[in-house]
Amino acid sequence: MDTYDIKIKYSGKSLDNNTIPVRDLGPSLLALSELFTNIQDMSNNLDEKISLNVKATSKGSFIIDMALATDFFHKAVSLLNSDRSNAILALTTYGTTFIGLIKFIQFVGKRKLKKQEKVERDTIKITLDDESTIIIPTKSLEAYQNVTVRKNARDMIAPLKEDGIDSMEIYHEKSQTITITKNDYDKFEVPEVKESNLDTTVNEVYLQIINVAFEHGKWKFSSGSNTFFANITDEQFLKTVEKNLDQFGSTDLLKVKLQTRQYLDKDQIIKSEYTVQKVLDHHKGSQQIKLDFTDEKETSSN
Repeated sequence: MDTYDIKIKYSGKSLDNNTIPVRDLGPSLLALSELFTNIQDMSNNLDEKISLNVKATSKGSFIIDMALATDFFHKAVSLLNSDRSNAILALTTYGTTFIGLIKFIQFVGKRKLKKQEKVERDTIKITLDDESTIIIPTKSLEAYQNVTVRKNARDMIAPLKEDGIDSMEIYHEKSQTITITKNDYDKFEVPEVKESNLDTTVNEVYLQIINVAFEHGKWKFSSGSNTFFANITDEQFLKTVEKNLDQFGSTDLLKVKLQTRQYLDKDQIIKSEYTVQKVLDHHKGSQQIKLDFTDEKETSSN
């Protein structure tokens, strides 16, 4: 069995009897598993995901041996279009990305990033606002920017906020050991993600009125293929509505200049916002059928 082992060691008074509450350990390990899965997706989205398995405990603390890719290893060899050594290299890359991410989160803390400089093909130098610097794998910086990965890292260290659990160590071989203490907990806070605009367009379209909403200022429309609420910023039209100078029915059509703004919300979900900038025409709905009498045609021709 080929593995890339990551060990997690929790320490503190609560672990003196060699136990740790499942409510603390379970979510932490699930977060670690998801963190590696998301790192894998960033690098190489394989059908078979990395698996992390508990292998051992030790006296006085809790040690988990994480075996990466035990089940999918043989498939990884073929999916990576290379030989066995390249598959192992891929697993090592995921582990290195993880170690670099945790070290970088600890190093940055509440400070701000100032600039980045490429050092080699796979490493980058980051300078902070106090001129301190660190060199990390480029993939670790990408992971640092990934909101989901950052949430995984925060949830992974969640046991540290509990009384009696003072620290956790993460290590792969003696040369790569990280100790995270209670004092580091706030460093893993996930920054709030702001909305980001994607695209804004303005088109002349016909919209059918579904509902006239006076209270919250948005009208409900149908474009034929989509139903949505929209703000109306046409002041002249709004004055006409306010003074009741025109009547509107649920099947009426409005020809409008419609602004559509696409954006990513705080959860990085794509959404659309609609604004009617100008009402160009109003077509009454439920109109009567115009009857075409043949006698009228004959009279008009004489």
